Amino acid sequence: MPAASPAAATTCESVVPGFPPSTAPNNVGGSEAQGCNTVAMTDTGPNQQQATYWTQAAGPQWVQQQVMFDQMLTHFGGAALAALAAQPGERVLDIGCGTATTTLAIADAVGPTGWVIGADISTTMIEAARLHAATRPNVSFVVADAQTDRIAPLDDPADAAFSRFGVMFFSDPVAAFTNIAANVRSGGRLAFVCWQHEDKNEWISLPASIMRSFTPEPLLPPNNAPGPFAFHDPERVRSVLTGAGWQTVHIEPFSAPTTMGAGQGLDAAVGQSMNTSPGQALRKQVDDATFARAAEAVRSALSEHMLGGAVTFPGNVWIVTAHR
Repeated sequence: MPAASPAAATTCESVVPGFPPSTAPNNVGGSEAQGCNTVAMTDTGPNQQQATYWTQAAGPQWVQQQVMFDQMLTHFGGAALAALAAQPGERVLDIGCGTATTTLAIADAVGPTGWVIGADISTTMIEAARLHAATRPNVSFVVADAQTDRIAPLDDPADAAFSRFGVMFFSDPVAAFTNIAANVRSGGRLAFVCWQHEDKNEWISLPASIMRSFTPEPLLPPNNAPGPFAFHDPERVRSVLTGAGWQTVHIEPFSAPTTMGAGQGLDAAVGQSMNTSPGQALRKQVDDATFARAAEAVRSALSEHMLGGAVTFPGNVWIVTAHR
């Protein structure tokens, strides 16, 4: 999830209640601050709408339900990490790092002689990430816009850039991947995972179809607009990457079970479903009583997909790799 262009600010205060101040290495994301956090203020720039959404609405929900989302995405993130194949000593950027699950996995792979910088649009999620990685000396985080901001140190570009579902939200994808390439050394590589079409991901298309009966307003962005399914078309992905200067683009389909609610039963699955993008959009459009009726209708539909006490659907993604 990209962040808006920052009006750079340096602070030693936590920006999210409940999370302690954390430290970041000097000169990350262009900072020259000493001895405290560097936080990019997301009040301007081409992705301001995304910055607001992922900091104020989706970010807190993700932090609260991190275990559920991580379990849901574990197969897909694992496939993308395998495609990245990070090696000891490498320097890697984790774009749209969220609460640091993949960042920490990459840190394990690169070891103490390498480093990982996690970048995200969401101040909320970055503060959670810093808490989770507080004891990891080879990990740092920055609130930054991968479309416009320098993330890697100017004198130490990354060997690779990675993302687990974090690159579909840019207002200008070609500009974003051009900027990401500028943060990666010549000959470096890119690996990410993105969703195939909504219709091939019933975990969201089924609840969304039910929610649509409760509102005349759209619940998901149109095709190719910034949003979770912006990269559903592999030929568009290829065009974006080649237009941004990436070479040897490979796009492979990958399928795996998608478990809702961390396998904790129907109630948890319904709760997670109503906190996806369509559910959050519906919440803004209808009153509480209507939202509750929609949740009950979603519950009825999800109950038909219980498998071993968990709500499970097939999930379909693209695993994308490229080189500079």
